[in-house]
Parts: sequence; C-alpha cells; structure tokens
Amino acid sequence: MKLSTIRTSKGLCCISTVRRVVQREGWDTKTTRPAYFKEKTILTPEDTVNRSFGENIYQAMTPAQRAAAILGGDLAMLNERFLRAEEKMCAEALLTGKVHVKDVEGGWDAEMDFGYIDGENIKTLSGSSAWNGASPDIMRDLDDWRGEIIDRSGLQPTHCVVSPDLAWKIIDDDLMRRRLDNTINQTLGFIKPEALPAGIGYLGTFMLPRGPIRLMTYSEVYTDPVTGEDVALMPPGTVLLGSDQARCAMHYGMIQNFNNNLGASERFPWVWEEDDGSARFVQLETAPMPNIYQVDAFIVANVLN
Repeated sequence: MKLSTIRTSKGLCCISTVRRVVQREGWDTKTTRPAYFKEKTILTPEDTVNRSFGENIYQAMTPAQRAAAILGGDLAMLNERFLRAEEKMCAEALLTGKVHVKDVEGGWDAEMDFGYIDGENIKTLSGSSAWNGASPDIMRDLDDWRGEIIDRSGLQPTHCVVSPDLAWKIIDDDLMRRRLDNTINQTLGFIKPEALPAGIGYLGTFMLPRGPIRLMTYSEVYTDPVTGEDVALMPPGTVLLGSDQARCAMHYGMIQNFNNNLGASERFPWVWEEDDGSARFVQLETAPMPNIYQVDAFIVANVLN
C-alpha cells in the first residue's frame, strides 16, 4: 500500500492507493477430431428415361435435362441428411454436454465432453417438487435456475425449451395459472401458443423476478440408424434453459479428399463417372463439430419423476 498526500483548499488530505494483482480468467482447451460424413448416390442412363415425379407431361424433359435435375435433387437430399445429423449433434451437445463423433468408415469412435457438472448444468427433480409431483413450483424453479446462470456466466437466460409433453404440464399447473390470472393485479406472464417452423412452438412468456423467459417447445425427431425407430431430439420430461447470447459455433474440419485441395469446408460435392460411362456418382462430404464456448450459460433439467 502506498500513501499519497495532496493539498486542498481546506488543508491536507491523505489518499490510500492499493495495488492488487488481478488474475486473468482461465479456460480449458480440449482437442478432438470432428465427425465425418461421406455419402453418395448413383445415377445410371436408365434413370433418365422415364418421366420424373412432377414433370410437365406436355413439355417433357430430355434425358440430359432429367440427369441434371436428378443430380441437383440428390445433392439437396444429401445436404438435408447432413443438416439433420448436425441438428442431432447440436441437441446432444446442449442437452448432455457431450457429442459423439464418429468416422464414417468406422475407423474411430470418440466422445467430446464440454464439461457439464451434475447439480450445476444438470438438474434432476424428484418427489413432490417434480413437475408431476404433489407440489411443483414451475415458475420458481425457472427463476432459481435463471439466477444460477446469471451468477455463473453473467449472461441473461432468454429461452426455456421444453419437451412437448411438458407443455401441458405447464398449462395445467394450478399454481402457475393463479399467478398468471390478471384479475389479481399482477403481470407475471402469459400463455399464448404459436406454431413456428421446423418443429418449434412458442408457448408463452414468464415475467420472472430475475427477468423474462420465453417458453418454447421442440418436437423434432430423428430415425435411429440401429433400431429404425423415431427418437425425439428433445427427450420427454426435459427442460433446457439458456441464453441466446452464449457463444456457440459449428466448426468444420479438413475434407478427406484431394480434390478439395486439402482444406476445410462446410460441404464438398464431387461428381464423377465410370470410365465406361455406365454410371455417374454424386458424393457429398462434411466434417462437422459443434462447440459450446460458454457452458455456464446453460442448464438442463429432468423434471419428471
């Protein structure tokens, strides 16, 4: 500590100056290989003979035109498959704090752990406090978790995404309905469902003591490649609370194809033909890897007994 003295119009004044060493914020660095997807379709001359679905019967396309249309359709289809795979990876990352990454050729299989902590990022309700228990308090749970996120990350949680089965739990909750009743001269939010694109639904907004939260539902599914059954991306009984200001990103690794000049890119299409001209192949490759930079901005809760 250093004492400094300055002269003022009313006499002498002592100013205490304290010098502190401030530690820089730390971080963890983890390295992993990205997932790798490579899929292709095959086009033969025979596929260009018959009129395709939706083709104008009065202005028939030539086989060459059909071949070009099929190529464009195949690329769009493969890209859609990759988008669905990326969506599943992002859901896995946000809901579990981990991502399963796998080589398309089966050469390696790994898991990336972003560091979710039980009791902090992952919550589990049970007994009477569960949302299907005897005395749930949905709004207070969300407000408490909102406060935890603010304390840990400094970010304001903005969205609460719930599985479709929880939407009715929220709508039917007696305590919440009494709180939202405008006749008691308080405004704690509203329930006003609205359908949005891509399996997303807007349920309403809670005006909580620590700030507003938009309630959303998510009902998209994917087909399990092993069982062939449809699986919900948002498992039943699951709540995801987070901030849209948290830094998250999808990164892409190097394309394992010399024709891409050994660089990283989001998608790499490649078209080639058999030497004898009997088939044309359309291939699409990608190496995606989602990343959650600010894990403290998210809480995932299993709220049913």
